[in-house]
Amino acid sequence: MNKGFLALALALSMLPVAAIAQNAPPPDAPPAMTDQQRQAMFNTFKTIHTQEATLHKQLRTQVLGSLTPIHRQAVANLIGQLAISVNPDKSVTAKQIDTLLSGAERNAILSAHNNYLTASRTLHQQAMQEMQKYLPAGAPQSEQHHMGMHGKGRTQITDPGEILLRTLTSDEGHGMHGGMFPMGPPMAHPQ
Repeated sequence: MNKGFLALALALSMLPVAAIAQNAPPPDAPPAMTDQQRQAMFNTFKTIHTQEATLHKQLRTQVLGSLTPIHRQAVANLIGQLAISVNPDKSVTAKQIDTLLSGAERNAILSAHNNYLTASRTLHQQAMQEMQKYLPAGAPQSEQHHMGMHGKGRTQITDPGEILLRTLTSDEGHGMHGGMFPMGPPMAHPQ
């Protein structure tokens, strides 16, 4: 009984030391960001998000403007059918949209989409350069870490029907590039 109590007491006395050791950063870890750096980075993310939403609204306006009134109504009907379908299949709907588009509409959609992608890439490259200023000294500044923000490594969509479907059914570009922006204020990390 005494040996069991002694072992339990020894184990419990070691818990705070183990907890502190687990919370300590590894010796080769870059320095932690300050609250001011986190806030500045968060503000940059908010600005990018607003600018990206503006770009997406411009794309949406351009692709809708490229459609004839009859085709606009037909696309609306197809998207409505997709929304209430028991077994929705976006690829089938994209193909249906693609078959009804005229050559001029396809070209206008592709052109608007390419302009959007170029502007979005430029925006994200500028943002990465801006955020580099907020990283603590010694922090890695690898481009590979941020590949998703630049769209590298992603397959570019070249089908006008799919572009139109994604543009009209996504939330401010998140369907085009994924949700990459934080939704709340930056959180302080325990020091």
